[in-house]
Amino acid sequence: MTTLALAGCGLEDTGPSAFNPATNVYLTFSSFDLQNTEVAPDNLSYTRFWDFYRGIQPAAEDSDDLATTSEIRGHIEIFTRATATDSGTSYDSVRNPLDLMNQVLASGEVTNFQEGKRYISQRIADDAAGTYNTRGNGAQIRFTDQSAVIADLPLNDQLWIYPTLDWRYLPDGPEGSDLDNKVYRTIQYVSRSVAEDEQAAQPELVSVLAGSRFDANSFMTLGYSPTEFATADFLSRNHGSIELRQDFIDENTDTLFIKNDDAEVIALDRYPGYTREDNHPDCLRIELDYNMEQVRIFASDGEPARIDDPDSTDEQDTIANPDNCTYQEDADAITSWTTVPVAGR
Repeated sequence: MTTLALAGCGLEDTGPSAFNPATNVYLTFSSFDLQNTEVAPDNLSYTRFWDFYRGIQPAAEDSDDLATTSEIRGHIEIFTRATATDSGTSYDSVRNPLDLMNQVLASGEVTNFQEGKRYISQRIADDAAGTYNTRGNGAQIRFTDQSAVIADLPLNDQLWIYPTLDWRYLPDGPEGSDLDNKVYRTIQYVSRSVAEDEQAAQPELVSVLAGSRFDANSFMTLGYSPTEFATADFLSRNHGSIELRQDFIDENTDTLFIKNDDAEVIALDRYPGYTREDNHPDCLRIELDYNMEQVRIFASDGEPARIDDPDSTDEQDTIANPDNCTYQEDADAITSWTTVPVAGR
């Protein structure tokens, strides 16, 4: 590893086949913390929230928007355990299962992960569908933080288990789409169950489910393959969930969805256009358009994502609810502001 001391790589045979080479992978790290180092100065630039966290910074010195930006970043930090820099506009470390796994996969230092990527690469060359899937083979991925073990930190600081790592090459996409010749990757992390008297001490993160789509012609067996589209869904113990959707090709946008019914995440009542007495909307959408250098925030409360289709007699037919924050139009934004440019996006 470029930033972490990696020791002990047990690769037990759990029945891999020519169609699925996944086996057990047990790794021990000196620490799960990720930082930039002299040897690898760009580590953090590959973390999932790197563009968004920096990109929402207002270009103008507007106090309301700066306060909102700070609140959004603070909420992200709960899930990613990012440590903000002194300026507050970036972070200098993170500690979460998704970013760690991404860097492990890119490092090329884990035998079975490399076998999986080489297998997918060969299937691409053969123009034949192929899958690497740990769950399908009953294989387990287990990461241990040596420093956390020595310090006797809570179990979910010591041990991260990934029920699913999946690469899937599909030469033919869905009918009527232009998604031919794509590779899809899924990463799933789930925290370990503990006794009731130990739950309060555990880290906030309960689970992560992340998906990425790559063009097969750009798929790399070493390093980071260029991503076309990515999603990451984080669930916490006490702060609801967040989902980040990233479009790197068509729209060049990042969209963060925040779902937290129990507490105020962003003080939306600072904006004149927000008139709800309850400042705890159950759906928040923060959209960052890198091309336009603009942030828009949308909110809704008690509005389902889908409603009955008024033009259909079939009660099963539904349509997207335009009042739900997911589907609101630009004109429905509670606020928007011009952002700083982000290199590379």
